[in-house]
Amino acid sequence: MDVSIHEKKISLTSEYDIETPAGNYHARKAMMALNDKIEVTKADGGTVAHIQGHFSPLRAKHDIVFTDGRSYAMECEKLMSRVFTCTGSGESYTLYEHRRLRFSIFKGERQIAAIKKNLVVIGSGNEYEIQMDSDADAVLVACMVVTINSIEFNDDDNSVNVDFGNVGPQGRPFDENWLPK
Repeated sequence: MDVSIHEKKISLTSEYDIETPAGNYHARKAMMALNDKIEVTKADGGTVAHIQGHFSPLRAKHDIVFTDGRSYAMECEKLMSRVFTCTGSGESYTLYEHRRLRFSIFKGERQIAAIKKNLVVIGSGNEYEIQMDSDADAVLVACMVVTINSIEFNDDDNSVNVDFGNVGPQGRPFDENWLPK
């Protein structure tokens, strides 16, 4: 299953268009909020989830709360190698940041998604192309990616940037041969 996330290039606040096989979504970060506060809605406007950031001097911490009652705590587990965990509703996910603007998400020990980010960013226009297993929760994965974008790449510049990605250590090497199931 393929999912794409496109951040609007010019906007007063961070806004994202999310395309999944099950439908389209929109995410919008609240303007002037002290901590991240992002609302994810369906294309028709119905709220799907809220992402709330919490103050933490070194490690990013966010809650992802779905309107169906599921909730997840996402936080930076390893600061130097950029490893994030997302746990809740009886599930545990790990997001690894790799070199060359790539990420992978594991559910337990099984990889469920591979993510690629754009190299050249015009304005705030970060873009993510996600390949994931057909049984993966596309909206949760999209929420995790929007959260990572807000933590790592939320410059809100109206310029042209070239981002080479992570050049430091990796928590786990990127699997070039992985294919979605």
